[in-house]
Amino acid sequence: MKITKGITVEAASLLEEIRFGYGPRAGQPLGYGGVDADRVLTQLTTDDPQGRAWNRPLLADRYSLIALYNAQKDTTAGVDPATRKALKAMQAADVDSFVGRPAFAAAGFVERLTNLWANRITISAVSGMVAPFVQSFRDEAIRPHIGARYVDMLKATLWHPGMHLYLTQANSFGPDSIAGKKRGRGLNENLAREFLELHSMRVGYTQDDVTGLAMLLAGMASDEKGERVDSRRLQPGKKRILGQTFTDDDPRHQIDRLVDYVAQRPETAQNVAFTLARHFIADDPPQDLVNGLAETYLRRDGDLPSLYRVLLQHPAASAPDRQKLRIPQEYAAATLRLVGISAADPGFDQLLRKIPRAMAAMGQPPFSALRPDGWPEVSQGWMTPPMMASRIDWAVDMARRTGAKKVIDPQAMVTTALGETSSPLLRRAVGGAEQRWEGLAVLLGSPEFSRR
Repeated sequence: MKITKGITVEAASLLEEIRFGYGPRAGQPLGYGGVDADRVLTQLTTDDPQGRAWNRPLLADRYSLIALYNAQKDTTAGVDPATRKALKAMQAADVDSFVGRPAFAAAGFVERLTNLWANRITISAVSGMVAPFVQSFRDEAIRPHIGARYVDMLKATLWHPGMHLYLTQANSFGPDSIAGKKRGRGLNENLAREFLELHSMRVGYTQDDVTGLAMLLAGMASDEKGERVDSRRLQPGKKRILGQTFTDDDPRHQIDRLVDYVAQRPETAQNVAFTLARHFIADDPPQDLVNGLAETYLRRDGDLPSLYRVLLQHPAASAPDRQKLRIPQEYAAATLRLVGISAADPGFDQLLRKIPRAMAAMGQPPFSALRPDGWPEVSQGWMTPPMMASRIDWAVDMARRTGAKKVIDPQAMVTTALGETSSPLLRRAVGGAEQRWEGLAVLLGSPEFSRR
């Protein structure tokens, strides 16, 4: 993704900010009209200092601390408290970035895409020592490729050490490999299965294809020494996958060839198309949009910006009715933007550390999706009574916090947040509140504000 600095971009419209970003920010000038595809896509190639301020260390800068922790963990004395504290501090700052970046970045579409693809091809901190790798996975395997071809993202995520840890790829040995026969170990099919089921095709493969792919991937390794295939774990001989034959000659090339082939499959095109349409438009997206996205994917060799343009130009993208429910991260970010929270505000650091707990209560503890298919993309997954009650608690807490420090005009905030799409009922409810902060709480806790 090529970034151009110093470009002045026309302000996004309110609809663009709501549907393709994280909502308008207090005092932010807005552009006119509905969704302008050129205006939105400019974000992909424009530098965003407000977002970049939340950058975190890359993997190369994390390995020394991770290696120290792992070395101490296996000693009699155990992990030194200073090492444990440093690792926890790194992970806490990663969560701060996950929570804060959407609320302050100017390029909301870029942040939405990063979160979308990091959720579609997910790794989770619920598994072992994955937590220190999650932010790197997002920043190095996902973010650089949101403006490129999907196949490039597939390769980067397949080789990332966080993915290998999450899906226990180190436990996969070719049954006839040197190490496999010596240790009596065999295949672990986790990575092969999730690659076909979640990351690419979803349908159109068999169990034999999963087994064949697991044999091809056996021996993959990625750590501080780099990406490689361990010859001692490599399954020798030919593998038959999806009707194609792969050998053990130049195993890295064979794996790349497999990814290239899978990325070009119509099943992968359909899966990517449905993922995009469902995330941005509706839980049950228009079939003509999905078909158009899939056709573009195949015609343009999986070029993602070409798909984004089709998405943005479809009539459903500019429809006034908002069918999607903001997930907790989006809801929290939209709130912070609307009430004008600033990093210079007193108590900002304490607020930042409270948000992950609030998100967890709403059903989304940061970096900790419970399953390899990530967080739910449909509204039903976020609408249990405890989750909805937690949204109300968040709305009341943020309204009290804002009202205690600022002179607020809840009616003006309705206009900022929703424009002409706000209902008369919501305006009456906000205006009828006894105190201004209560009016703000009504807005923040309303179904309308939770929709995008």
